[in-house]
Amino acid sequence: MHIFIVDDDRSFGRSLARLLNLNGYFAHYFETAQSFIDSVASDQKGIVIVDIHMPECNGFSLMNMMHEMHYIMPVIVVTGQTQADTRDISFQQGAIGFLQKPFNEQSILDLIESAGKME
Repeated sequence: MHIFIVDDDRSFGRSLARLLNLNGYFAHYFETAQSFIDSVASDQKGIVIVDIHMPECNGFSLMNMMHEMHYIMPVIVVTGQTQADTRDISFQQGAIGFLQKPFNEQSILDLIESAGKME
C-alpha cells in the first residue's frame, strides 16, 4: 500500500517514511502540498498523512484541494498544534484519523491499518 506523507518538517517526514517502509508500506515523502499535488494523480490509491501547519498551503487547504480535484484517498492528520478545535476541523474536512505530535509508532500504524480497510 502506498502512503503519501505531506509535512514541511523534513526530519519528521523522512523518519515516518522510514518507519512505514520498514513495516511493509511504500512511503513517499513530500515537503509541500504543491509537490504532492504535482506528483500524485487524483486516481492514485493510497493513504495521505498530512500536517496542518505548513507554509504556503496548510493541511486544511490541501484537503480542500484534494476534494475539489476528486482525490479519493483517506487522509490522516498529524499536527503539533494544540488548539482544541483542530481535531474537530480535521474531521469536518474529511480526515479519517487524527494524531497530535509527538505520537507513538503503534498509533500511526494502527490508523493506517484502519484506513487501509476503507481504501
